[in-house]
Amino acid sequence: MHTMGRSIVFLCILAVLTILPGAHFPYAQEWNEAQPQACGKLLARKEWRTLTHREKTQWVGAVKWCLASIRHERLSLTKNQTVLEGKRSLYDDFSYAHASVEHSAHRNAYFLPWHRWFTYLFDTSLRRTCGYSGPTPYWDWSRDHADLFGSPVFEDSPEYGLGGTGDCDSSPGADCTVTTGAFAPSTGSFGLAWPIPHPLRRNLTLITGWYPHELPQNRTLGPDFVRNTIEQTTGDFFRFQHAMALLHNHVHNFIGGDLAGDCPRALPEEDCQGMATSFTPNDPLFWLHHAQLDRLWSEWQHHHPSNFAAFSGMPLTPHNMTNAHYDLEAHEDHQMPFDVQSVPVTPRMVLDTEGWPLCYQYTDEE
Repeated sequence: MHTMGRSIVFLCILAVLTILPGAHFPYAQEWNEAQPQACGKLLARKEWRTLTHREKTQWVGAVKWCLASIRHERLSLTKNQTVLEGKRSLYDDFSYAHASVEHSAHRNAYFLPWHRWFTYLFDTSLRRTCGYSGPTPYWDWSRDHADLFGSPVFEDSPEYGLGGTGDCDSSPGADCTVTTGAFAPSTGSFGLAWPIPHPLRRNLTLITGWYPHELPQNRTLGPDFVRNTIEQTTGDFFRFQHAMALLHNHVHNFIGGDLAGDCPRALPEEDCQGMATSFTPNDPLFWLHHAQLDRLWSEWQHHHPSNFAAFSGMPLTPHNMTNAHYDLEAHEDHQMPFDVQSVPVTPRMVLDTEGWPLCYQYTDEE
């Protein structure tokens, strides 16, 4: 009971910080110094196609009819602690948090641990705020790499489908709005607030046209690339994470629209920069995609003993110490920020998914 009580107290602190005006995270140091806790049980994370229709419907419902429907005012987390104008949803809060600390979550040594905690926060919010009790879904896109367009994650069911590509061509003003699945405008309210109010948008494509000499986005997403990455980067977190970042980018680019940081057409071009391109959690597929990346990190961690606690801002055998991608100062006790979603958390705290406070495990795919 004592262990469970302390766990609940910490999670309550996280909840209060999401809505408490003037919160300055005074609990971060206190938690850092707390004694390790034990998990009461391990929550299951399962591949989307292995979920029952009921489980999919419950997850979609928690996202759409709960988090995306509860609206409130929130802090901007600027130095003057101003309140953002207007009311937006708890779901929108996650997109804003991701964009506001984008520099801390991408293109650095903290990409995987930051997103591990961020996806955990989202899952915890679904459970605590919305009463969701089913498995946490992930999308193993390596199973679909030969035909990404036919993946089960693009089911069109208005109750449990995540929907497919958007309408990009029906009229001159078409903006790739998703027209199928539970998040389409025709199935009920799932409006997004950032960077301006708009419906969910996607533009599935293997060739985006954004890069010179571009190759298909699915070229790295097959099981062979994944397996080779896990087997050939033993003990080298830097190289493994670099490969995961490639996979990460290719899926974001393939989905397009909100998940690719593509601004709504109604937003002036000069405003499509900075935070405006970082509201990628707008698309619910964000959570399945990042759970998959987290699963691959977990698999790599358990592949060899030297992998489990490996963390570094440079490869095991660096070739050029002046490489701009190296971070010689990166360390496991760096305080990673999460806007108002959480107290700062360190990579060391999230290395063990089956330890407190994460307490989850990935199940074998069926």
